[in-house]
Amino acid sequence: MEEVQEQEEKKRIHNSVVIKTISEDRVAIMESKAVDEDEFHGLYEDGAVLEPLYNPEQLTRLSENSDILQQCIDAYKTNIVGFGVDFDYDIDVDKQNESIQSALDKEWTKYENFFKFCNFDESYTEIMKKVVDDRERIGWGTLEVIEDAVGRPAGLEHIPAHKVRLCKRERKAISVKTMVPNDNGELIEITIMKKFRKFVQIVDSRKVFFKEFGDPRTLNCKTGLHDEAAADEDKATSIIFFNIYCPYTPYGLPRYIGQLLNVQGNRKAEELNYTYFMDGRHMPMAIIVENGKLTDESIQNISNSKGDKARHKYLILEAEGAEKTVSIGDDDEKSKVNIRFEKLAEMLEKDGLFQDYCKNNRDKIRSAFRLHPIYTGESQDYTRATADTARQVTEEQVFQPEREDIAFKFNNTLKRVLEINQVSMKFVAPTISDKAEIATAIAPYVQAGAASPNMLIDALGDLLGKSFEPFEGEWADKPLQLLLKEMELEASQSNGYGSEEQINNGSVGQENDQNTIEKSESIESIVGILKGLQIAIEEALTDEA
Repeated sequence: MEEVQEQEEKKRIHNSVVIKTISEDRVAIMESKAVDEDEFHGLYEDGAVLEPLYNPEQLTRLSENSDILQQCIDAYKTNIVGFGVDFDYDIDVDKQNESIQSALDKEWTKYENFFKFCNFDESYTEIMKKVVDDRERIGWGTLEVIEDAVGRPAGLEHIPAHKVRLCKRERKAISVKTMVPNDNGELIEITIMKKFRKFVQIVDSRKVFFKEFGDPRTLNCKTGLHDEAAADEDKATSIIFFNIYCPYTPYGLPRYIGQLLNVQGNRKAEELNYTYFMDGRHMPMAIIVENGKLTDESIQNISNSKGDKARHKYLILEAEGAEKTVSIGDDDEKSKVNIRFEKLAEMLEKDGLFQDYCKNNRDKIRSAFRLHPIYTGESQDYTRATADTARQVTEEQVFQPEREDIAFKFNNTLKRVLEINQVSMKFVAPTISDKAEIATAIAPYVQAGAASPNMLIDALGDLLGKSFEPFEGEWADKPLQLLLKEMELEASQSNGYGSEEQINNGSVGQENDQNTIEKSESIESIVGILKGLQIAIEEALTDEA
């Protein structure tokens, strides 16, 4: 037992070596913002509440001392969840019958309304921005799920993560019922065993307990005990926990944790440059008097010879020679005075100190987030092609996987409770496409007439930055050149030419009833649309080229 405690103490000391500078070496040139002692300190002793490796309050304030950390955090929360949400069907809805389509539409509306009205003070996007901000600052974020009278999720609320601590995971697994599709695609109910944990928050020196989302038991928010007879006002709400995985702590760690020394080093360099203006050397020259001293009036003239008062004026210096130690006769003799000026400009600093050191540290901190400089406002030395490539790579390697992980957590938990089966939520991604490459890629298909109308609609939408509904019908998926020929032939037959059999039996005129006329006009309209679409695509290709 003593060995375990000794190891824990060594680990605590080791983990506090770096972070200690954050609280002790506060910015001297600014008002001190001392970090209070961890409010949960007394709850860590019995092991019921787990202690984080680093003080979350200190990590939360770390961006105050960094010139790059806040920009990286802002880039993450803007690009991961800042573009809003959208929804998708999990199956091909067009292949389903009307009753199934109607049921799917209801699920879509139900799921969409949940996120739209989950909070009446903030949008779901703003709430998730705060969660991502917490996660990138301290390693984890928390989201409170508020239930209605029947126990279903009805609202979402952000909880500042640095005020929440994890309780030890329970040893006993609890049975949870859920719905999963079988081999035939039909939903069946199964029972799984899962171990849950509790969360605790201290608000105004008062502990409040939360249960993990999905835990079917009733938890008393005041005592932290499971009590099915708890009053409604004492029933605990649930928390959805988001963290950056770390194998040796359930809390997770922020991405920049290995760059703490660089963050503090940059701050020290900036403080050094700032204090140079207050305490550094600024005199451009030195006045050296040999064998004498300046008069009081000359010293006063030197002190006043600066600024607007000294503009276009002469500076006259008077000096008194020092008396010689050896004199001849009764006359006092003084030595010859010599006044000279020594430039000090070469001793002054031309620019800030440690500029390369600061720049390298910024690059290291940004690399911890795997971000390109354009995401932190440093895109002066990059061409458009380089910037587009960087955005595309970052989107594929960083932001899109993060969106999918967060969306999966919601879809895997909320859908089951809300009884939504075939609709999923996703975070919207920005449109990153090179219009010139799109135009070049589809040019051969357009010129050869091998592209279908729906293909051209999609390409035109990408080029113009708009969304167009696809054409309906089998004709919309046929190559354009073949389709135009078929429609022109059908249009000519509808206008009176007809087939040889129709001409011989004299039924050509009789077939031109109202339906035939409407069909002819419809075909001519479609032909006109397709020709206009082809012209628009060709003009867009010319402009992009």
